[in-house]
Amino acid sequence: MYIKKVKKTNGRSKKKYQYLHLVESIRTENGPRQKLILNLGNINLDPSLYQSLAKRIEDILTGQTSMFSKNQKIDKIAKGAARKIFQKQAKEINEEKVFDVKPVDVNSLEVSFPRSLGPEYVCHSIWNELKINDCLLVNGISNYAIPLIKALVIGRLIEPASELHTREWVENRSALYEFTGEPLRASLNSYYRAGDKLFSVKEALEKHLSKAEKDIFSLKDSLFFFDLTNSYFEGACANNKKAKYGKSKEKRSDCKLVTLGMIIDEAGFCKYSELFPGNQYEGKTLLGMIEKLDKHIERESERTIVMDAGIATEGNLKDLDEREYKYIAVNRGKAPFEKDFSNMKVLNKDKTNRTKIEVKRFETNEEVYILVRSSGKKKKEESIRGRIEQLFLERLLYYKSGLVKKGRIKKYERILESIGRLKEKYSKAAKLYEIEVIPEGNDKKNAKDIIWKKKEEKYKNELEYEGSYVLRTNRLDLSDDEIWNIYIMLGNIEEAFLNMKSHLGLRPNFHQLENRVDTHMFISVIAYHILNFIEKKLKLSGDKRRWHTIRDILKTHQRITIEYNERLEDGSFKKRQIRKNTKLELEHLKIYRYLELSGKPLQIRKL
Repeated sequence: MYIKKVKKTNGRSKKKYQYLHLVESIRTENGPRQKLILNLGNINLDPSLYQSLAKRIEDILTGQTSMFSKNQKIDKIAKGAARKIFQKQAKEINEEKVFDVKPVDVNSLEVSFPRSLGPEYVCHSIWNELKINDCLLVNGISNYAIPLIKALVIGRLIEPASELHTREWVENRSALYEFTGEPLRASLNSYYRAGDKLFSVKEALEKHLSKAEKDIFSLKDSLFFFDLTNSYFEGACANNKKAKYGKSKEKRSDCKLVTLGMIIDEAGFCKYSELFPGNQYEGKTLLGMIEKLDKHIERESERTIVMDAGIATEGNLKDLDEREYKYIAVNRGKAPFEKDFSNMKVLNKDKTNRTKIEVKRFETNEEVYILVRSSGKKKKEESIRGRIEQLFLERLLYYKSGLVKKGRIKKYERILESIGRLKEKYSKAAKLYEIEVIPEGNDKKNAKDIIWKKKEEKYKNELEYEGSYVLRTNRLDLSDDEIWNIYIMLGNIEEAFLNMKSHLGLRPNFHQLENRVDTHMFISVIAYHILNFIEKKLKLSGDKRRWHTIRDILKTHQRITIEYNERLEDGSFKKRQIRKNTKLELEHLKIYRYLELSGKPLQIRKL
């Protein structure tokens, strides 16, 4: 594309005009020709900026990051021009049709059976790009089961819910089966059995997706992030051996839990997943998953595992080293050096001075330790500690004041028990205070007073260490900022868990049988592969919107049935029906273009 200046003269007034045309060169049978893309009008722009404007328009249309410096005037003109081109393209697609002129009774026109089309079109296209059907068929899944499997997975992306709800959605509110064909059987049990079949090829499918995503996006199997999350059940789950009480990350410790472990790469794609009991100790999950990961990936020259402190036990780090894995982790326990916050190097500081990252490096023969202090983390920990401390002291004051009030606890042993429970509940605040319960008389029947005071030295250290943590790694080749930047990418897996819980139906889980629970969670994992694929592709095109936003926009692109009475040659009328897509809108086309889709999901079909 390039900008061409065009001059014209009015035949009557002889007044001269000049316009800017956005054109491109095309080859024809008669040789090279210029094709007009858009008349930009009379724009007051320095000719030296024409190339920059043409390039910026092309970048917006293709979703590429511009290599030119951002000039506000050029950017404004380019966005306006790109919008007009998108509108023009959408109009051309909507008007593409073969004329079939019939006399119709306008009053008989009716629109019925509206079904969501846009999100299904995108998910169906990504499913095909990943060649998931090929993997399922090679591993013995019947072609008849694939529409049901696709409904379960894509249903989690568009309308996350139970199998019962998915069945109702796909049959009554979605156009998905117009892409896949109707399933041979569509009973509720058929959906459950389809899920079981999907889980039966878990190992093969995850390996296939890992390779496909690596090839499509030219990824390297060199950097991996490992973490765990858990999800709660509704019900007793008496027949599920994995369902155990534990510490719920969603504050639902009243329910039984199951734990999901995931290893993802630096692009956010899941390389391997595994389910564990709800009370699983984090430190014992790593090595088994690493062994499975080795079977799923090709051996790169150097592989690094990134993990939080809960998994980074001394034993795990030693085993990783023996397996020739590198690691970056949060140090557990006491660091092998005195924490000294003097002469720290500022690594990252935002323009508003609200967040500042400072680091200090300590080296041993085999490892590097990075002392990190974050002003944002410090403010957060100060706020949490302050709130816990306030609640702790308020409760102590409540017990103290109750010693002289009727109907309140006064017995010495009861007061000790209450304060013990209080220390357990607010342990972060309790460790900073010395508490003494003074008995009344030698028999110690009642308490006379409760006295507390700060442990000044410990309190001072606690305030000083707030907002700090220590990273450790055997990557001696990395600089301080490289180590820290790789570590904070661990947030990608937290985002993956958030997507699965909030937008992919991972929680809550109403199944009671172990195999049903495993299947339910694995469906969310496969749905996450497609979600991350979509977001990754959009991000490469400069669109940073999340899937749930894209999904809601695309739901307005629908498939409908139009009914009408056609007048025949003998004067009688015959009812006709056609199935077609609703008109393509500008936002629909932009998303489809960024995902390299045509914008023509389904053709008109006469019923």
